[in-house]
Amino acid sequence: MDRTIFTLVAPVIAYSFGWTKSIEAYSSTPYAVQTIALILFIWGLAYTLMNFPGGWIVDKLGIRKSMGVLFAVWSAFTVLTAFTFNFLSMVVVRIFMGAGEGPVWTVNAKTAKNWASLKDYSKSFAFAGTGQAVGPVIGLFIGTVLYELFGWRGPFIFFGALGLVMALVWYFFVRDTPSQHPRVSKDELHYIKEGKGEVNEEKPLPSKKAWAMAARVIFGTQAGWGVMITFLTFAFVLGTFLTWLPLLMFATFAHSVTKSGLYSTVADLGLIVGYALAGPFNDGLLRKFDKVNARRIGALLPMSLMILFVGLSYFTGTARLLVPTVGLLAAAAAVMNLSVGSWAVNAIDIAPMGTSAITYGVYNGFLNLVGSFTSLIQGYLFTHYPAPLAFSTMMIPIALFLAGYLALIRHDSWERAISLGRTLSAKAFATSR
Repeated sequence: MDRTIFTLVAPVIAYSFGWTKSIEAYSSTPYAVQTIALILFIWGLAYTLMNFPGGWIVDKLGIRKSMGVLFAVWSAFTVLTAFTFNFLSMVVVRIFMGAGEGPVWTVNAKTAKNWASLKDYSKSFAFAGTGQAVGPVIGLFIGTVLYELFGWRGPFIFFGALGLVMALVWYFFVRDTPSQHPRVSKDELHYIKEGKGEVNEEKPLPSKKAWAMAARVIFGTQAGWGVMITFLTFAFVLGTFLTWLPLLMFATFAHSVTKSGLYSTVADLGLIVGYALAGPFNDGLLRKFDKVNARRIGALLPMSLMILFVGLSYFTGTARLLVPTVGLLAAAAAVMNLSVGSWAVNAIDIAPMGTSAITYGVYNGFLNLVGSFTSLIQGYLFTHYPAPLAFSTMMIPIALFLAGYLALIRHDSWERAISLGRTLSAKAFATSR
């Protein structure tokens, strides 16, 4: 929510800070668009860099304490965004906001590893990740209403305050592992632990050992590199969709903050549909195929359809056909998120026990590094080329995603990586007792 509202009200921020002569002229003012892109890049860099130590912090402190603190920091600086008054103040606030938000996906990964059955990784991860789909819809819709009522500062205060409340809710109700939670029954605990082996809940390992284990699997196996390529290429796709959709609508159809927000909200409904179906879809594939083939189908089929939908949206957008463009982008958003239950869960599966947050933090850190530079790249493209063309450049990394997955994540490479991870974790826990 707080990420989307920044892009939504960017034309007004640019006008209030004196970077454009009028709100309507924002998309045709290169300096304004590129300045916003630079702020997004700096925010993204802070977000990115915190993924690397963030994963280690989450593994050390556990999901309860780490998320409670990180959520509070990120939300407090979302509120403070409303009190910025120039480029420097905005950059400083957004750096701390990005740093607080950065490690959150590592919390999600560790939670899935600890709390989900082996049969439910996709459902668990995708259900939690649904927030990334629901957030833009809520953020754009309520943010548009709050903007109309209170100006551009209102949405930041509202969503930041909401985040502070949710940080308290998390801290008081969440526990690190199922065995620590008083409401988890014996039957539930048995279901969660079944098939995970002797080491079925993550416990802290010595930092040096944990980092070395994660690095060996990520950078020392073919499948580890395959997972890395999926994260890197998806980063450009996700960054373009979540951040630049409002500007596509603003420049192509609306030239109004309110209208671009509403059009983007409709397209973003596809994000919710995709995430809602991702878990059942991908875990359902596991009942029909072996894990490697199930994950391949779950990742490759939706992303192939996404190329088709985004490509068609270029032509409808160029023709200024609003309804078909919004419909195609909603379909693209749906299949994009449908794939997450396959390729993103690979990072959880491949992580040696005790290193899930570190492993996911490394992958997600590189993802967000690419995402940071996506802001600069798209800032340039949107000011030099028509908006539908700039937005459609995501088809190139989608093609690379497909090629990298097919070439590197196969039965033999996957089994070698999983075997290595199990061997490393068994030795690590045996020597740490």
